[in-house]
Amino acid sequence: MHDLVITGGTIVDGTGQPSFTGDVAVANGRISGVGKDLGAARRTIKSDGLVVTPGWVDVHTHYDGQAVWDPLLAPSLWHGVTTVVMGNCGVGFAPVHPSRREYLMAMMESVEDIPRQSLAAGINWQWETFPEYLDALAKFPRTLDVGTQVPHAVLRLYVMGERGANNEPATAEDIERMATITRGAIEAGALGFSTSRTMVHGTPEGVPIAGTFAGEDELLGIARGIAQAGRGLMEVVTDAVGGKNIEREFGWMQRAAAAGCPITFLLTQANISPQVWRDLLQRCDSSTRGGAPIIPQVFARPVTILFSFQGEHPFQYMPSYAPLKDLPHAEKMRALRDPELRRKLLVEKDPTRAGISVLYRQASTWERTFPMGASLNYFPDPQNNIAAIAARRGCTPLETVYDLLLEDDGYAFLMYTVAGYADGNRDALYEMLTHPLTVMGGSDSGAHMRFICDGSAQTFMLTNWVRDNAKGDRYHLPIEFVVKKQSQDTARLFGMQDRGTLEVGMKADLNLIDLNALQITTPAMINDLPAGMPRLMQTAQGYAATIVSGEIIQENGVATDARPGKVVRGDERPVRS
Repeated sequence: MHDLVITGGTIVDGTGQPSFTGDVAVANGRISGVGKDLGAARRTIKSDGLVVTPGWVDVHTHYDGQAVWDPLLAPSLWHGVTTVVMGNCGVGFAPVHPSRREYLMAMMESVEDIPRQSLAAGINWQWETFPEYLDALAKFPRTLDVGTQVPHAVLRLYVMGERGANNEPATAEDIERMATITRGAIEAGALGFSTSRTMVHGTPEGVPIAGTFAGEDELLGIARGIAQAGRGLMEVVTDAVGGKNIEREFGWMQRAAAAGCPITFLLTQANISPQVWRDLLQRCDSSTRGGAPIIPQVFARPVTILFSFQGEHPFQYMPSYAPLKDLPHAEKMRALRDPELRRKLLVEKDPTRAGISVLYRQASTWERTFPMGASLNYFPDPQNNIAAIAARRGCTPLETVYDLLLEDDGYAFLMYTVAGYADGNRDALYEMLTHPLTVMGGSDSGAHMRFICDGSAQTFMLTNWVRDNAKGDRYHLPIEFVVKKQSQDTARLFGMQDRGTLEVGMKADLNLIDLNALQITTPAMINDLPAGMPRLMQTAQGYAATIVSGEIIQENGVATDARPGKVVRGDERPVRS
């Protein structure tokens, strides 16, 4: 007797093999059968007309704080994700001395745009060490499975104090202690270690976060600790993707991988060096074939910053805008339509020089910013950028931005393409996605809450690349390929052997999807974070059900009361029947 049988669906099993019509049975939280006539079950779900897939494994999220206050882990819940990996980019919340908690919250807000007020209100700090953090995570009821990594900036601060925060060189003793703590954390269940090597990630004071300039001796020392643990990997965010220090950065990554510590890093097409990704991808291929695995994580669509009067926009720090900030949306829109206020806001200067405001002072920004439109066009006509629209209208780019943001009653979005669209087409993304070495990454779910909304990446892969590009189209990707890319491939990258495919013995994490009805909704600003803070939320329609460990956690966009989510602790092998 099975607990559940899903009948008559189109099964895309995550292995990359051709899809087929059949049934999937579940018992005791595992896949107990795949095929036809599987026997009796306590519950049967008819899935005729639906696609049945494994649950998505999202390996680049920032739920480090949210995971201890939000049992749903939205937006991932709404997009078919059943396992998330956090602790990316070298930032997180363990290990930590009690006196450093405020510092970590300030750093997380600065790097990942997670409001400090929400972190302070939502985190209960029941830990100091990393194993204690895992235990605290395990106590909290949740829908999804969560796995996490040891963050370099946090570890450096824990071991080195102010020396670590100030990016001073680590001593041999420092390195040994960091390696020992990392090894112990992985043995306790951490999936790996993450580090940031980019100048983009800074503290509130504008200083690069701890570890940004770590020497090779430090990085290789920690890598040896990971190798000694017998599992785990190192996740890297590096400015090499922008063409900086390529030989140095790839050199240490290759040496770490050769020493038994696999490497994964975020790869995209940078605007400032639009061909570097090809060189890096070739290097990764050669290194991996040579026994030193370096696996790039790539993106589903261009990396974008969204401008809107709901959240981030060029006028928010102007003196004349200050009285509007806390007004209800409708009142704010009435004020912004006043010609005199418009005139003032267009000539005022930003007195704060806030970090993101540098974008608004660069002419090149408006050459890479586009109206999204009601249909959420993530691949816009390159000739329809703000600068070109302004030229056609005979006005300045900022005037154009102001007027376009007032459309749709002030709910319109403009999209600045940070990366992945330097050529004005999807060729680079297509080549990265279709390379056999790459895996899906970069959703950044749980982070950049006011101006980046890419937690819908897995849904976007199915709608834009699979369904909306018919077979034979230049950019069409087969559904079998995409499902494998964001289930089996991502799970195996982080050593999760028990999920990612619909095979007997595997964890019963599944999606039932109406592919024809699948749709990503327009982002909306909601105030559901602790302390009433806002975030952009983008949900989906068309997921008939999402199942974790055999329990339905959402049906047709409505969350259930099921809380089967667990903490993923290292290598968990499937139970074969």
